[in-house]
Amino acid sequence: MTRNPAETSREDRLNEVLLAYLEARQTGAEPDRSAFLAAYPDLRDDLATFFANHDEVERLTAPARECGLRGPELATGVENTGPSRATPRTEFRAPNSALGCLGDFHLIREVGRGGMGVVYEAEQISLNRLVALKVLPFAAAVDPRQLQRFKNEATAAANLRHENIVPVFAVGCERGVHYYAMQFVEGQSLAALIAELRRPKTDTPEAIPGMSTAALARFATERESGGPAYWDRIAGLGRQAAIALEYAHQTGIVHRDVKPGNLLLDPRGQLWVADFGLAQVIGDSGLTATGELLGTLRYASPEQALGRRGVVDHRSDVYSLGATLYELLTLHPPFEGRDRHELLRQIADEEPKPLRSINSAIPTGLETIILKALRKEPADRYATAQEFADDLQRFIDRRPILARPPSFAERFRMWVRRHPSTLFVCAAVLILVTAGSLLSAALVSAERDRTLAEHHRAEDLYQRERQRAEEAEARLVLARRAVDELFRASEEELADRPGTDHLRKRLLRSALAYYQELLIELRDNSRAQAELLDTTRRVETILADLAALRAATHFHLLCQPVVLDDLDLNPAQRTRMKDLTARTAKQWAECMRDIGRIAPAERGRRAVAQARANETDLNSILTSSQQGRLRQIGLQSEGPSAFRDLEVASALGLSPDQRGRIRVIEDDTMYGWMRGASQRKFECSDETKEQSTNERILAVLTGTQAQKWREMTGEPIKGPLAPFGASGHAPPKKSPKSNAKPAP
Repeated sequence: MTRNPAETSREDRLNEVLLAYLEARQTGAEPDRSAFLAAYPDLRDDLATFFANHDEVERLTAPARECGLRGPELATGVENTGPSRATPRTEFRAPNSALGCLGDFHLIREVGRGGMGVVYEAEQISLNRLVALKVLPFAAAVDPRQLQRFKNEATAAANLRHENIVPVFAVGCERGVHYYAMQFVEGQSLAALIAELRRPKTDTPEAIPGMSTAALARFATERESGGPAYWDRIAGLGRQAAIALEYAHQTGIVHRDVKPGNLLLDPRGQLWVADFGLAQVIGDSGLTATGELLGTLRYASPEQALGRRGVVDHRSDVYSLGATLYELLTLHPPFEGRDRHELLRQIADEEPKPLRSINSAIPTGLETIILKALRKEPADRYATAQEFADDLQRFIDRRPILARPPSFAERFRMWVRRHPSTLFVCAAVLILVTAGSLLSAALVSAERDRTLAEHHRAEDLYQRERQRAEEAEARLVLARRAVDELFRASEEELADRPGTDHLRKRLLRSALAYYQELLIELRDNSRAQAELLDTTRRVETILADLAALRAATHFHLLCQPVVLDDLDLNPAQRTRMKDLTARTAKQWAECMRDIGRIAPAERGRRAVAQARANETDLNSILTSSQQGRLRQIGLQSEGPSAFRDLEVASALGLSPDQRGRIRVIEDDTMYGWMRGASQRKFECSDETKEQSTNERILAVLTGTQAQKWREMTGEPIKGPLAPFGASGHAPPKKSPKSNAKPAP
C-alpha cells in the first residue's frame, strides 16, 4: 500500500526530533520537554505520548540499573545485547517483583544493553519459565514502518526450530513499550570471548559470565599452543553456525546480521544464532548509532555495505560468518577502517589480509576456507551455507577441502569484476598500443622496402640534386645581374629624364619583387638572404631619394602668387619663402649648367642632398596645415599624371583596368593638340566640347575612390597654375587642355 508523502515526511520529522531528544539526554543533561512541545506544535500529541511511555519504562528499569548488573562490553565498542545470563543458573529463581512487570513477564535483572535496546532476565508468568526479554528503543518504536517490519521478521524467526537457533517465544507491546522474548541461553557471545582473548598474556583472565575460568583458560591455552585441537574447535563452531544458517535459508529467511555479538556459546560448547531476522531493523534505525554501525558494518558483505539490496541473499550470511570466523582466528576484523567512508572503501575494493600473515600457526586449509567465504562477489563464495559447513567438516576430518586458493586467472577475474571501468581503460589502451605497434611495424616494413628500392637510385638522385642546386645558383647569378641592370638603368639612364620618377619607382619595385621570388628557391642560402637584405635597403634608399626629388618639384608652385595667397602666408613667411625660392631657382640653374660636365650619378647625389635640405627649410617655414595644403595643390598641379604615382594609385585602390583608362585620358590630354591642329578644330569646336580632363578621370573612379581623391586634393585652388619650369611670377597662358583643372 502506497503511503502518503506528507505522512511519510511527518514521520521523518518526528524521528529526527526524538533522536535529538535522546542524544541530548545521553550527554547527561535533561532536555526541556516543554520547549520541544512548543517548538513542534504539529507533533505535540505524538511527543506527549512518547514522553509518557519513556517515563514508564524508566520507572520499570530504574531498579535494575541501580543494581549495576550489566553485561560486559563487546570488542566493537557496543555493549552486550546477546540473550545470556551473568551467572550459571543452577536452580529456578523467584522473580524479583521490585523490578516490575511488563505484560506477562516479571523483570528479574538487566543482563545486557546495546543499540537494539535493553535485555533482561525475566520470568514468563503464564508458563513459569526463564526467558531473555529484549525491550526495543523508542526511536524504532515510533516509526510504524519499522514496527511492522520488526513484527513480520520476528514472527518468521519464531517459526524456526533448530538446535543452534535461539527461538523467539513471543512478541508484544505493553503501554507503548515493544519487546520480544527469547530462550534464555546460558553462556556469552563470541564477541566477549574475542575481547578476552585479546587481553595481554600477563593479565589474569576475567571470568566470562556463563563460562568458567577454567574453561576460558583452557580455551586460551589451546590457542597459544596452536595445536590442531584449537583450530578444530573454531572450525566446529563455524560449522554449527553454518548449519543453523542453512536451515534458516531453506525456510526463506536470511539473517543479514551475522556477527560475533549474535553468536552465543554456552558452557557445553554449543553455538546459538540469536537475533534472527532483525538485521533490517538494525540497519534502518541504527544508521547513526556510533559503534553499532561500524560494528555491524565490519561484518557486512560488499553488497550489503554498498546498498545493493537486489543482490543481497543467503550468500551475504556466508560472507558475514566468514568475517566472524576470521576475527575469531586472528583476533582482528577483516577490515579495520576507522570511519564509515574508509571502511566502505575497504569492503568494496580491498582484499582481507591472509590469515597466516597475521598468525602463521593458522592451518592453510582453514585459511583457504575462510578466504573463499570472504570473496567480494557472491558467485565466488560458497553457493550455500551447507557447502561452507561441509568444507569445515572436511577440514576437521583431515580430508581434502573443496576450496582452492584463487589462481592468477581467478584473481584477475575478481579484480575485473570490482574494477570494470579500470579494465575498460586498460583494454582501450592495450588495443591502441597493439594497433599502434602493428601500424608502426607495417610502416617500418614499408619504409624499409622503399629505402631498399631507393638505395639503387640514391647516387643518381644525389647527382640530380647537385645539378639542380648548381642550376639554381646559376639562375640566381643571372637574376642578380638582371636586377642590378634594372637598378643601373633606374639610377643612370632615367635619372636625368624629367617625368620618369613614376617609371623609376615601378622599375625598382618590380625588380625587388622579382628578386625576392627568385630567392624563395634558396631560402636556406644565407649568402643569398644577405644579398636580399642589402638590395632591399638599396631600393628603400633610392625610393626615399625619389620621394624627396618629387617633393622638390613643388617648389615652382611657391613662386606663384595664387599659391602664396591660398596658403595664407604672413609677411615673415613670405620673406623667408622668397629667399628659399630664389635659392632653389639658382640651384636649378646650376644643375642645368652641370649637364654634360658632371657624371649623372654625382649630379643625382647633389640633387638629392639639395632637395632634402630645401625640404627641411620649407618645413621650418610652413605650418603643418600649410604643408598639407601644399601637397594638395601639388596633386592638383600634376593633373592626370598624378595617378601614375604608385602611392596615389595604392591610396585610391585603383585596379589595372582603371589605371589603363586613366592613362588613355592622360594621353588624350597631352597629345590632343596634335589632332586639333590637323583638324583645325582644337579650340572652340562643338564636337570637341567634352568634359574636362579631371571630370573624365572622376568618371572612371568609383564613388568611394572619387571621395578619397577629393580629400587628397582638397579645395580647388582659385586661379590658374603655371606648369613646372614656367616663370613663377608670370601668369601662365591659359590652355584648357594643357592645364588640368582641379578636381571639383
